Amino acid sequence: MAKTQAVPPLIVLFGEEEHRKLRLLEDVLDRVLPPPVDRSLCLASWDASRSVEQGGPTIAAVLEDLMTLPFLAERRVVVVRSADAFISTHRERLEAYFGAPSPTGVLVLECRSFPKTTRLYKQAEARGAWIEECKKLAGRAVAEFVSAEAARLGKRMAPAAVARLIDLVGPEAGTLASEVEKLALYAGERPDITEHDVAELVGQSREEKIFAVADAAGQGALARSLVLWRQVLESDPEAPYRVVGGLAFVLRRWLLAHRLREAGQPVAAIAPRVMMWGRERELEAILRRNPPRKVRAQLAALAELDAQAKSGLRSIETGIELLLTQLAA
Repeated sequence: MAKTQAVPPLIVLFGEEEHRKLRLLEDVLDRVLPPPVDRSLCLASWDASRSVEQGGPTIAAVLEDLMTLPFLAERRVVVVRSADAFISTHRERLEAYFGAPSPTGVLVLECRSFPKTTRLYKQAEARGAWIEECKKLAGRAVAEFVSAEAARLGKRMAPAAVARLIDLVGPEAGTLASEVEKLALYAGERPDITEHDVAELVGQSREEKIFAVADAAGQGALARSLVLWRQVLESDPEAPYRVVGGLAFVLRRWLLAHRLREAGQPVAAIAPRVMMWGRERELEAILRRNPPRKVRAQLAALAELDAQAKSGLRSIETGIELLLTQLAA
């Protein structure tokens, strides 16, 4: 969004990434209605997911807001959120309005899609509209977003800490931004957010329960492991989506412990390296019961379960129970 460009009569923020749309809307308002403008006098906000009876917008009300002269400001901004149906229903009226828009009104449409093939899109482009697509984060963009959020807060995050956070909470930008903010506060005066910080602050409320499920199975305590797994399912509706990453992390952690022990390190030194602080006896039992070949086989089985679950061929819930049974054997 070009900051040097004159403010256009239309701004469109579209796509599936809600957090980015919210950030961009804040940027738009700061740009168009900067302090000390009193926004209560020149900003109207409508939620188009509501019916007219529930206080949702009519096209007449939106156009009237746009044509109303701003008070103690250069422009009047009208925001219509969740505007997809509103745009479809009133496309012709909107096209007619943008044929001769108010010189002081700025319409901000927040929606899921804004196809380039429509007349309204082409008309918006011709009027110099700011049109920003907000795609969901994927691939390397997820890690880059986390690092950028940390930098925005004056912190650094090592790649391992970034990867751990993504493993724990997933790729949704709003959730990641919230967790990075909490981690920055947790780090205090320290310039770095560490993997240990992520495990202590974020993992406690999410993946730690999944780790406990795996650790119990790894020590041969199948009954306890299954009870813990059912508790996780009951308390966390997102668990089926998170468990594969959590268990894969645990299994890779066990493989690392085996490599460190083969290199001659004692279990007391290995435990902190694999996030099992003060749990040397548990780690010893896990390594004894789960040699590297078995752990690698379970990692492969976990990957196969993940692929089958995504194809609808297997249930994550029952597949994990079978994997835990094999781990405990």
